[in-house]
Amino acid sequence: MPAPPDFSALAGHDRVALGFSGGKDSTAVLVMLREAGLLDQVTVYHLDTGDLLPEMVEHVARTVEGLPRFERIQTDVRGWQWQHGMPSDLVPHTQHWIGQQMGEGRGTRLVSRYDCCWANLMAPFFDRVVEDGNTLLIRGTKRADMARLPARTGDAGRGVALLYPLEDWSHDDVRAYLASRGVMLPPLYDRMVNAPECDGCTVWWGEGRGAYLAERYPELHRDYADRMRLVVTEIGASSAPLAAELADCGLLEGANGG
Repeated sequence: MPAPPDFSALAGHDRVALGFSGGKDSTAVLVMLREAGLLDQVTVYHLDTGDLLPEMVEHVARTVEGLPRFERIQTDVRGWQWQHGMPSDLVPHTQHWIGQQMGEGRGTRLVSRYDCCWANLMAPFFDRVVEDGNTLLIRGTKRADMARLPARTGDAGRGVALLYPLEDWSHDDVRAYLASRGVMLPPLYDRMVNAPECDGCTVWWGEGRGAYLAERYPELHRDYADRMRLVVTEIGASSAPLAAELADCGLLEGANGG
């Protein structure tokens, strides 16, 4: 397990924020700050999209109980999707809002995963951190979370510097640390690497959400399956012209003698 993180940067800031999603990484950072006796210097911010798994709601409530400074940021991801579109990792032009404005398609509107995440998670969270006058933001982000971190410890934007105490930790490091402190994680971590921010999210495919919902939350699974069916239907409608174009390029098996 890596050495405990250095929180000396807090001394240079009057207002410090911790982003707490309820996932394993931000939970670990919160526990570290508590052990270091620093929680009275930090405001813990939790963004709730209104679509958290029940076990995540319980974990968040249990973890933030008694915190000296806690703020909840509320968004409505389902309402936003109703207005702007369902997130999909494939967005045909016929389902994009611009395409539909131009009369190229109709039906369920789709948006990219990052359009949805930005509008309902990233932007509201960071806007609130800035509005409250924080000059240091602590997050549980790690290199292991993505192919390349868009920002690093020490980077700053809009007057807010970043601190990633777990930047060089692995998923197993975080799990081992929490286990050593007797911290119980939500059951989903027995099946998944990351906790979903929204139980009905129709992107981040391949993480095992469907199987987990089917096993533990049958009603939520039915809702999730219905939402995925809408997405797949709209994607499938664009598959015929794509297949024809691929065939013309000789890129389909058996096409043009290939």
